[in-house]
Amino acid sequence: MVRMLGGLGLLVWAQGYVPRERLVDMERLRLEVRFAPEKGIVYGLVTHVFRPLRSGVDSLVLDAVDLTIEEVRFHGQPVPFRSTGKELIVRFPAALPLDRSDSVSIRYMATPRKGLYFIGWKDPTGRARKQIWTQGQATDHRHWIPCYDDPNDKLLTETIVTFDSRYQVLSNGTLVDTVRNPDGTLTWHWRMQKPHSLYLLMIAIGEYGIERRQTASGLPLLLYYYPDRKECCLEPTYRYSVELVEKLEAELGVPFPWEKYAQVPVADYLYGAMENTTATVFGDFFHVDNRAYLDRNYVEVNAHELVHQWFGDYVTARSFAHLWLQESFATHYARFLVGQLWGPDYYHWGRRTEHTLALAASQKDNLPIVHPNPGYARIYQKGSAVLDMMRYTFGNETFRRVITHYLRKHAYDVVETHDLYQAFQDAAGLSPAEFFEQWLYRGGEPHYRVRYQPIEKGGKTFTQVMVEQIQDTAIGLFRMPITIAVHYRGGGYDTVRALIRERREVVEVPNPNKKPIAFVLFDPGGWILKQVTFDKSVEELLAQLEGAPALLDRYDALLALRKVPLSAKREALIAAYQREKFWGLRAEIAAQLATDPANQAFIRQALQDPHPQVRFAVLANLNPLPASLRPDLEVLLRDSSYVVQALALERLSEAFPRRVPQYLKQTATDLGVGHSVRIKHLEVAALQGDRTAVDKLVDYASVSFEFRTRQNALRALKALNLLPNSLLPHLFDALLSPNARLAAVARECVDYWMQQTRFRQTLQNYYQQRSWSPAEKAILAPLFDYKAPTFYQRSS
Repeated sequence: MVRMLGGLGLLVWAQGYVPRERLVDMERLRLEVRFAPEKGIVYGLVTHVFRPLRSGVDSLVLDAVDLTIEEVRFHGQPVPFRSTGKELIVRFPAALPLDRSDSVSIRYMATPRKGLYFIGWKDPTGRARKQIWTQGQATDHRHWIPCYDDPNDKLLTETIVTFDSRYQVLSNGTLVDTVRNPDGTLTWHWRMQKPHSLYLLMIAIGEYGIERRQTASGLPLLLYYYPDRKECCLEPTYRYSVELVEKLEAELGVPFPWEKYAQVPVADYLYGAMENTTATVFGDFFHVDNRAYLDRNYVEVNAHELVHQWFGDYVTARSFAHLWLQESFATHYARFLVGQLWGPDYYHWGRRTEHTLALAASQKDNLPIVHPNPGYARIYQKGSAVLDMMRYTFGNETFRRVITHYLRKHAYDVVETHDLYQAFQDAAGLSPAEFFEQWLYRGGEPHYRVRYQPIEKGGKTFTQVMVEQIQDTAIGLFRMPITIAVHYRGGGYDTVRALIRERREVVEVPNPNKKPIAFVLFDPGGWILKQVTFDKSVEELLAQLEGAPALLDRYDALLALRKVPLSAKREALIAAYQREKFWGLRAEIAAQLATDPANQAFIRQALQDPHPQVRFAVLANLNPLPASLRPDLEVLLRDSSYVVQALALERLSEAFPRRVPQYLKQTATDLGVGHSVRIKHLEVAALQGDRTAVDKLVDYASVSFEFRTRQNALRALKALNLLPNSLLPHLFDALLSPNARLAAVARECVDYWMQQTRFRQTLQNYYQQRSWSPAEKAILAPLFDYKAPTFYQRSS
C-alpha cells in the first residue's frame, strides 16, 4: 500500500528517497590540513577536481557549515564566492565546458563541533589521551571541509596532514610518504587508489603503536594500539582479525577490495565503530584486556566493520532510504562470522536477539526497511533477519551466488534496493517481487495464532494444524513457506513445509505410525520474523525443552516456563541445565532457579558456571542474598568478569554491611572498563563516610578521563545524591560534550538534582554566573532557565 503525502510531507519523503541532484561529478579531492588542537582549529586547503554533467554550469555549490573561507582559486586566480553558513557558492568567469575535468582550490579554517573532534587537549592535568579524529557519517564532513557531502558520488581522495612528529597519523589508502619538517612536525601523505564516498574519508591522530599482520592472500593489516596497553590488550582486542578477513572473502567470493586495512581505537568515540574505507575507527572501550573480553569484546564489532568494507564502502547506498544495504548486511555477515568462529549456537542466538529488537520496534510504528528514517532496529536487526529469510526461502547456495554477482556488478559504485532484486534475476533467474514487497517495501510482521489437533481421515492419522494470521489488517497478509514439525513421545517426528498465505490455513501433517504427540513446533528453529500465539501445556513445554533439536525452540520453552510455578518445573530445569552446552539457555535457567531459596545446591553450582553471564544471572536474581551462601558469593569478588565483580561488590555490601571493609580491601586494585569496578568501590566507600572517595569520584567525572569513566562516576554521585561544588565544571562540560551518551547521563543527573531545592539553586547559580556561547546556551538554557510552578490559578 502506498500512502500519498502532501505539502511538506512530500518534500521530506522526496529528500529521503530521491538521491540528491548534482551539476558536477566529483572525481578527486586533495586535502591538506594542519591543526591548532588546544584551540580546536583546523586550517585547510582543499582542491576539488570535478567534471560538469550539464551544459551551462557557471558556479559550484559545496556544503560548508560555519566555515571561514579565506580564498578560492580557479586556474590559479582568485574567483568570487559567497558563504551562507551552510553552503559555499563559487562563481566561475564563464560557463564550464561539458564533460571536461576542471578544478578549484579553497583555503579555509574552522572550529567544528561536528565531523572533526579534538580529544584531551583541554585537560589541565595532562592525563587525558590527546587525539584528533573524524566522523563523517552521515553528512558531517561539511563542518570542517567545504565539499559535496553526499554518498551518491564517489571520488578518489588524498589527505596530507602536518602534525607534531610524536604522534601517528592515519588516513585512507596507502601511505605515500612522510616528510620531516624543520619545526618538528611531520607531514603524512595518504592516497586512495579506488574511489569511495566522501563520508568515508577519515583522519586519526594519536600516540599509537602499530601491529602489522597479513592474511593468506597478502592483505596487510595495520592494528593500532595504545603503547601502555600493548601487553594486556593488543591480543584480546584484535583476536581473530586475520581469520575474519579470510572467512569473509571465502563466503562472499570477492577478495578484500582495498589496498590495506587498518583499525584504530579512539577515546570518547560517538558510536561503537565506523567503517571508513581501509581504516576503521572504533571506541577504545573495545581496546580490552582478557577480563573485559569476557564481558564485551571487539570481535563482532570488528566483523561488522570489516563487512562494511564490501557493503558500504565498495558498494554504497545511493541514498539513505537504502541504508539497509549497508547496515543490515554488516549485521548479518558479522553474525555469520561469529558463528564460524564460535559455533552455530552463537549464530542462532544472534538471530533471536535481532528478532526481539525488530519486533519491539513494531510496537511503536510499522515503517518499512526501505525508508528515509526506518529506525535503528530496522536497518540493522530487521534487515539482517530478512537476509536470513532470503537464505531460508531461496536456498543458501542461491543466496551466495546472488550476493557475489551483486558485489561484482556494482564494484566501487552506488546502489539501490532494486539492484539487489535485479541480482536475483541475473544470477538465479528468480523474480522475488513478493518477498521484496512484503519484507522490504512494506512495514510490519506477521502474527500467527496456531492450534493443532490429531484427526483421522480415510483410516490414516494426521496432525491438523490451524494457522491464522492475526496481525492488523493494515499490515496485510504475508506469504511465506513455513515448516511445521510434530514430535512424538518416545522420539521421532514428522514435518511438512507449507506455504502460509491466507488469513486462515489448515495444514495436515501425516502421522503414519499413529504415535502420541509430545509437542508441535511452528517454524522450528525460528527462521521467520514473526509473533506467534501458540498455547501449550506445561507437559508440552517440558517435552519441548527436553526434545527440541534447535536451541531457539528449547529457549522458547524456557521463556514460556517463566510463568509456571517452581514446583512444576524445578527438576526439569535442573536436568536441562546439566544438558545445555550454550550459556544463554543456562543463564535463563539460572535466573529462574535463583528465585528458589530451597535449591541452594543448584545455586552453588551455577555460581561456578564457566560463563560469566550465568554467574551474573544468579547474582542478579538471588534476592535476598542468604547468609548460608555468603562464602560462595564472596568468591565473586575475585571473579574473572569485571561486570560480575562489580555487581558482587554492590550486592554483598548491601547484604552484609559489617563485612564491607573486607570487601573494599579485596577490590582495592581492580579497575574495569570505564573504571567500573574502581568506581563501584569508591561508591561503597563513600557510603561508609569516606570523603576522599567522593573527591576521587569527582575526579573521575572530569575531562581527564574518557566518557565511560565519566558516565560511571556521574551515576555513582547521583546514586549517592552528592553534588559537591568541585563537580560543577565537570558536570557542565559533560552537558556540552559532543558525545551524546555522556551528555545524556549528565542531563539525567541534572534533571534529578534540579528536583531538589538545595541543589537547584547551586546549579542555577553556576549557570547564571558564567558566560556561554550561543551554541552552549542553546543546550543549557532549557535545563536551567527554571520557572517555579504557579499554584494560583484564577477561576473562570
